[in-house]
Amino acid sequence: MKPLYVTGADPSSDTLSTRIRDTFLAASDNCSWLHSGDIVLLKPALNSPDPYPSTTHPLSIQVIAELLEKRGAKVVIGDQSGIGHVLHHKAGVIRGSSRANYAHSGMGSHDDPRFVSFEDGGWDEGFCHHQSQHTTSWQSGFFITAWAKKADHIICLPRVSAHSQAGATLGLKCMVGMLREDSRMEFHANGPYNKSITDLAKGSTLVSRDDGTGTFFEKIVEISDAIRGKLRLTLFVATKAQTTFGPDRFAFQMGPVGLGRAHVTSPNPGLVFASADQVGAEAFALALLKDLKTRVPFFPKLSERILLYQNPNVQNLPKIPVRDHPFIRHATAIGLGEMPREIVYAQVPREMQDRFSQALR
Repeated sequence: MKPLYVTGADPSSDTLSTRIRDTFLAASDNCSWLHSGDIVLLKPALNSPDPYPSTTHPLSIQVIAELLEKRGAKVVIGDQSGIGHVLHHKAGVIRGSSRANYAHSGMGSHDDPRFVSFEDGGWDEGFCHHQSQHTTSWQSGFFITAWAKKADHIICLPRVSAHSQAGATLGLKCMVGMLREDSRMEFHANGPYNKSITDLAKGSTLVSRDDGTGTFFEKIVEISDAIRGKLRLTLFVATKAQTTFGPDRFAFQMGPVGLGRAHVTSPNPGLVFASADQVGAEAFALALLKDLKTRVPFFPKLSERILLYQNPNVQNLPKIPVRDHPFIRHATAIGLGEMPREIVYAQVPREMQDRFSQALR
């Protein structure tokens, strides 16, 4: 059993840095798995150039990278932004840059030598094939960044956000950024609003064919099978969360403006939480998102309900118990982890603890 550590956090940078460090060390067993010279891949949520909470909190990157480097690790920060912001196919990158998005989001500088854009590795050289007995939703397996093999350890650093297609984007969904673009197209074909993904891929050789399995959530979950032996920790910084639409600031971007602006809610207190159990961290993040959605004001809630009325993943999210959500149910079924049984709280009000215990029961 791997405990879940949850710490109340003031958003001020000095205090928050300490909370991130302490929570990381507790949940990682003081980095007992790390040896000098090991490659550690930090996987943020860099789906767009939008700043936190649309993407990962910059402090989680900074604090953990510095901590690991002081202990002798070679730190790599890597991701590939979503199809709307980076379009990559066999002939190369058609538009966008994950590195530019990394800088624009505020996570780091454009010339940060630790950052790698997965699309820059090349279509064949930069990705490898994965298929196993646990990836049955993918009829022919999927292609994942070669860093999944190069890294000795992987740390997932998501954010808490609603999602206009999946309903929620947390730790498991964060792994989509490790896929090659053709595999991204394949899982999207099983989900809602796939036409928008197909439109974004115009001009490329990418195609989207629904395999008829209805395994949108299962395909997302099974990406983590490729890294199950290397994922050491999932850590969230939740001083803010997008509680409608998502994952970007706008559901429908039109140049500098957009339609369906994500509503941002701030927990009181903010939270930093982490676990070496991927499902435990996911379940708590889902409980937090569901709790925060109950406090969304009337008009932002109505806007999401109207614009996304055809998507049951969004409409049903508040009604589905955490343990019955398809992310949690399938991740548990293929052995990625379990519901949290031991939660270690610090600086978290008792009333808030009780709400989470009820949601996770």
